[in-house]
Amino acid sequence: MSDSYILIQGATVLSMEPPEGKPLYNYDIVIENDRIKAIGRGLSVPSGSNVTTIDAKNCIITPGFVDGHHHMWQHLLRGITVDWSLFGYACHLRSVYGSLYTPLDVYFANYAAALSLLNNGVTTVLDHCHVINSPAHADAAVKGLKDAAIRGTFCYGFYQNPKEPGNLASTATDPFDPAARVDDALRVRQEYFPNNDPATSLLTFGIALNDPPTISREQNIQELESARKLQARLTTVHTSVVPHKTPKPEVVQNIVDAKLMGSDLVFSHGGGMTDDELAAVRSSGAGIVATPDTELQMGMGYPVVWKAAEQGCQACLGLDITSNQGNDFLAQMRLTLQTQRARDFDHHTIQRDVHRKTVDVLRMATLGGAEVMDMGSLVGSIVPGKKADLVIFRCDDIDTVPVVDPIATVVFHASPKNIDTVIVDGKIVKQNGRLVGVDWETLHDQMIGRSQRLRNEAAKVDMEKAESVFQSIFQKAMEK
Repeated sequence: MSDSYILIQGATVLSMEPPEGKPLYNYDIVIENDRIKAIGRGLSVPSGSNVTTIDAKNCIITPGFVDGHHHMWQHLLRGITVDWSLFGYACHLRSVYGSLYTPLDVYFANYAAALSLLNNGVTTVLDHCHVINSPAHADAAVKGLKDAAIRGTFCYGFYQNPKEPGNLASTATDPFDPAARVDDALRVRQEYFPNNDPATSLLTFGIALNDPPTISREQNIQELESARKLQARLTTVHTSVVPHKTPKPEVVQNIVDAKLMGSDLVFSHGGGMTDDELAAVRSSGAGIVATPDTELQMGMGYPVVWKAAEQGCQACLGLDITSNQGNDFLAQMRLTLQTQRARDFDHHTIQRDVHRKTVDVLRMATLGGAEVMDMGSLVGSIVPGKKADLVIFRCDDIDTVPVVDPIATVVFHASPKNIDTVIVDGKIVKQNGRLVGVDWETLHDQMIGRSQRLRNEAAKVDMEKAESVFQSIFQKAMEK
């Protein structure tokens, strides 16, 4: 097959390579097949080549954003959790809605969620998929992501949704028990991910461990050992989500004690992590993902990523649940940055500059995410040899002109409507502000119909028992 090229001309490029804060003005980018071939001025491609030329005058180009923690299946339930606490979310969404999903619900949710991410400039995602109620659900989840052609890691969730919605005890009669899930995860790994190398496979395989507050330390360690035997590329786990007055050792410390820390681990949330746990994350090469919207709303503590980054940990951002906020990654950057600036502000001194810089949060959203997902050599910055995952912001409208500081424009002034073009693996997936090759009319109808059915069925569930059980779980976790 002949080589194909994309020639992008005359852009302002934010490469995110040192020095990260230095924009490259009036630069061209040459993409050859799936890789960035060259960056510079006055570039060209071989004569007679199959080339697509993009005029990027008045455009800013960033690396594709990396979403390190997302429950893609919740895309059919957009907005239902916006006024819920973590307790309400656990009771209703995790013990009722998750049980009601059919395999086709999972497919359309994952497919639509991935397309929405691409529309918002997110080119890589870690999908913490805890809606696998059967082997068919697993198949559907993988197919949805692959059909959308997003880069990422599908993390097979070991969490067991109640067989009977709202009744946690019904898991005892479910033949798709923890042992069966491990067996099925092996099937999925072998069937869909025989080559689990992100350098050659757009989607790779990982594992999502159970929620630590709902299972024992021994069970959690056993699951991690299973993940390693399954050769999961990444293993992710919710960490320190129940708040305490002071940080208390929890998941990370348990893994440290078991001598199982490693660079394949991705810890999400972590607002209550101790300094010793952060040191263990740093020394092991593991990563931490903050999801500021849900963490702030649901009482999980302030995002830990700034503290983690200062202590040398790999740290990035995630969107978590679109049953809550949208997929606007720019909004997550701003929220993360401004929340920490408010916490840092010293009212007893006079200073011109704030400590946390705009470029730092843009790095978290790009190269930082790539490092957390062990893809730093492949994506996250714009350099020759890396995969061609790019976002082109067209900045010639009333909301972005004049562009005085390109980094400030992206983080604080641009919005998703400015994302003109998105490229993943050298392929244009969004062009002229619209997703490419998507049958929106059919997808639209599927999403509406399936969402309404799920909400109708959930409304029939008596929640008194589920709330009582989760009340006990939360009370026990808070007293530890």
